[in-house]
Amino acid sequence: MKLGIIGANSNVGTELSFLFKNNFDVITITRNQLGSIFLKYHDFPCRISDVSNETDAKESLSDLNSVIICSYAIDQYSGSQTRSSQKINEDMIKNIVKFSNTDSTLIYFSTIRTFSNNIVPNTSNFGFKSSFEKEKIHLEKLLLNESRKNKKRAFILRMSQVFGENQPRTRYFRDSLSKDKVVVNVSPEKISNIVHTVTIKDAIMKCLDKKSIPGIYSLVNNPQWTWKNVIDFYKQPNTIIEYQPKPNVNLNSKKSEKNKNGLLWNLLKSNKKHITPFLYYVSPKFEPQIQKKLAEKKMLNAKSKMNNLDNKYVDQKFQSFQNKTFENIAKFLNSLNNDANPNNKIPEELIDESENISMFNIEEFEFNTMPGPFLDNLDNTEKLLDNCSDDVVFR
Repeated sequence: MKLGIIGANSNVGTELSFLFKNNFDVITITRNQLGSIFLKYHDFPCRISDVSNETDAKESLSDLNSVIICSYAIDQYSGSQTRSSQKINEDMIKNIVKFSNTDSTLIYFSTIRTFSNNIVPNTSNFGFKSSFEKEKIHLEKLLLNESRKNKKRAFILRMSQVFGENQPRTRYFRDSLSKDKVVVNVSPEKISNIVHTVTIKDAIMKCLDKKSIPGIYSLVNNPQWTWKNVIDFYKQPNTIIEYQPKPNVNLNSKKSEKNKNGLLWNLLKSNKKHITPFLYYVSPKFEPQIQKKLAEKKMLNAKSKMNNLDNKYVDQKFQSFQNKTFENIAKFLNSLNNDANPNNKIPEELIDESENISMFNIEEFEFNTMPGPFLDNLDNTEKLLDNCSDDVVFR
């Protein structure tokens, strides 16, 4: 079977190429020569193709039995969506469906962000979605519609953080959890939404089974790992972990004060993440009024900051001060301990204070648990990791 991976030079695409190397005839597809260098070095058949172009798509996809879509176009200058990048994504989906083999299975990598504030508490509650969110939902629908028209099997896998030997998140966790002591701002029993590349591979294998029903599926480790499972897996053996969950804040506990400006002013007082999508939809005739309100809001915020520092800023300053204090204590105690005079030796009970203590907090700690549906009969992630630990080495 020929398995094509579009966007094979991405972090996930590259790792999957290695994971599938012994299972299928893997065909890696990149948009340019630069993206293919590493893959060619490791002897992968690599096709340089812009599948948003019909001619390229026809030449590179017609002999593939299955296609994994890791690619996602954004504007290279702004790093966000423009109409041009949206068209590239749309054309890419349409061409993949149109020019892939008649009986091919198509697998598209989507995101947890499509669940909006059902998963991510700090996203907009006003019904406005970010450009990334809207684009992914649009492409999901487009793939399903085009697949039905062309009688192709299509699967959409919604994922959050991806872990694996080639993933930046893995390196970040290992580095962050390598200190003497790490204070983690989450409950150890809270369910995470992470997924390892070995489980992504397993899910793809299940999708390729003709018994599987095409559609949209959530993809997480099987069974879902708690944050303690994640932390324990990536921390150094000698690292001491202390969990300090952030207190839950009831946003409805305070009664909202009425304002003569009504809904518009309340909206503009809200988080910036609410304002940006609002401005995307609002009619241009409201722009002068909105800009005036934003200017007022900016002045009020500046005044408020002068009188009372933002809590988050204080927390950061305190954390920085705390870390610096521990560093200074460590230096002082170590200098005493190295002193030749035995009278200057520090008591044993004070040695622990010289530990290298680090705080660890990420946005995903606030996320709600990913809802289903999930693919049936996925293998145990931990066992998959044990079996493939020596199979994927990146040099």
